Order: sequence, then structure tokens, then C-alpha cells
Amino acid sequence: MALEFLKHTGNPDNFFKILPVDWQEALQLVWAKGSATSEIFVLKEENKVIAGGILFKDITADMQFFKEEAQLLLASKSYYIGYLWVLEARRGEDLGSLWLKSLKQYYPDNYFWLTIEEEGLIRFYEKNNFKLSFEKECNSEKEWLLKSI
Repeated sequence: MALEFLKHTGNPDNFFKILPVDWQEALQLVWAKGSATSEIFVLKEENKVIAGGILFKDITADMQFFKEEAQLLLASKSYYIGYLWVLEARRGEDLGSLWLKSLKQYYPDNYFWLTIEEEGLIRFYEKNNFKLSFEKECNSEKEWLLKSI
């Protein structure tokens, strides 16, 4: 069972359908406006998508919490990672780490950044060479921005 990391060029729904329903709904607007400058990368096994994420190269609606930071980072060719997901049945196999490592190999001259809404994910990203850069709170909701190092 060989894993393949590849840029997904087919129907985006093949990736979207592995995401949680609330993410799929949020992604509809983001993708409609940002698909022209974005890329989906997936991990496939036996031609089945088991993990993936989206690389955004332009401002999207879900970057509003960190809009100023996003503008500066994207202007410096630092790409935004969004919607990184691993099938729940495949968790604990380091597939998220493999996806991040493969993305960095695909774009060796670029830096990456992302935002999270779950504080527990900070350790995962720090383990994968990301550094916590900003924390913001609005209406008792927190979000964190991490950048690759």
C-alpha cells in the first residue's frame, strides 16, 4: 500500500467529501472565490483520498481574523494552509506530518502559515516546524496563527 502525495487536479469534491460537514459548508464560499489561486494536495492510498489540505495564495474569507497579517504573509510568498484533514480512521499514523513534509518538499523555497481554532493543535504544528506567532481573541473565541520555520 504505497502512499502518494500529489496535487489534486480532478473534481475538488473528491477531497471536500472527506472533510467534516461544517467545513464543507464553510469551504463552498471560500473555494468559489479562491479556487483560481489555490491548490489542493492530497495523500492517496489505492486511489482513495485519505488526507489532504488546500494551499491558498490569496486572501480568503476565512482569513478575516488575521487579515493584516495575511496580507503581509501572502505578499512575501508565504502560502496559507487551510482545511488540512486526515480521515479519522487513519489518525495516529503521522499522515498529517507526512502531508506537511511533502508540501514543504513540493515548494522548497516557500514558507507556510496557518490558523487554528483548537489550542491543542499547537503542539502538533510545533512538532512539524511551525512556530506560534499570534493569538487573537474576539467575543471569547480564540484563534492562533502559526508560521513555518
